[in-house]
Amino acid sequence: MAETNAAGPARLRRATPKAEPAAASPRRRLRGSGACLLLAVSLLFTGCGSSEQHGTASAPLPAPPATLQDAQGDLTQQAARYLYLAEGRLVAQCMADAGFEYVVREPPDQVLAGARAANYGRLTVTTARRHGYSSPLRVNDAISKFVSDDPNHAYLASLSQSRRQNYPVALFGHDDTRITINLPDGESITTNRDGCTSQARRLLYGPDLATWLRNQFIASNLNLEVHRRVTTDPAYLKAVNEWRTCMKGRHQAFATPEAARQAAARSRGGDEAGSTPAAAEITIAVADAECQRGSRLVNVAERLDRRYRTGASTERSTEISAYRLARAEAVRRAPGLV
Repeated sequence: MAETNAAGPARLRRATPKAEPAAASPRRRLRGSGACLLLAVSLLFTGCGSSEQHGTASAPLPAPPATLQDAQGDLTQQAARYLYLAEGRLVAQCMADAGFEYVVREPPDQVLAGARAANYGRLTVTTARRHGYSSPLRVNDAISKFVSDDPNHAYLASLSQSRRQNYPVALFGHDDTRITINLPDGESITTNRDGCTSQARRLLYGPDLATWLRNQFIASNLNLEVHRRVTTDPAYLKAVNEWRTCMKGRHQAFATPEAARQAAARSRGGDEAGSTPAAAEITIAVADAECQRGSRLVNVAERLDRRYRTGASTERSTEISAYRLARAEAVRRAPGLV
């Protein structure tokens, strides 16, 4: 059984809710690039802080949003941003009580977007010739940059050894307070009961931390669950085999489309979102686009995605509804806490 650590927050005396602190999200061994991205998003939510840190000021908290939810019941972009920053402030206030700084940053839209339909890499030959894989890479790049640019890393490194050891305890709590939360797929996540992250979550989402984290993880991972089902379906595997054969015929030996995109990304070097695609990327992307068309790989994936998404959404409807309701209530509760 894989185990994820949802990192439990430290003691939070004052409150200023934040959306879903990164560091306070479950650590579970997820597989694939989508999983890595998900964990990265989780981690960035804990990169919040007090007022100023090495010249970096925390983002201001906007006015409460006029509209909380969209037609599907998800938070609007404005509400999600407000909740993210409010939760960050709660964590920051708690960390200040513990004697530490904690910078709360304005999140990019990609962080607030939440679970979107899976991207199976649909690519046209025209786009591939002009831009390579630039479009599919941008969302991941924006989130990765947000994580890597976190000013709290530099603050932590500047602390003495003893304070460096106490910082994560204040933020995530003590391991001897750890609780395990079982998930429907048989895996589990863990979090600590104390710590600023857990305290902030209790203030915003209610005292039952385990239920909140379980619902959050299930709702946030719906895309991964659907993607897993799609990519293990016999129809998809057959299309991938046809795509692979086509790619070999173009002197591009990749086992999967993801492997091809990763190789293309490596050819760019550092800034994948902003740099000009290398000739190697263009070559791979054009071959991929041609082979997608011949194997109908993306068409197969998107058809399967619709089928499995309907089933998974129905199976997880209770948790998803509870997650949406808790977030909406947290936005309403936040002004009295911040």
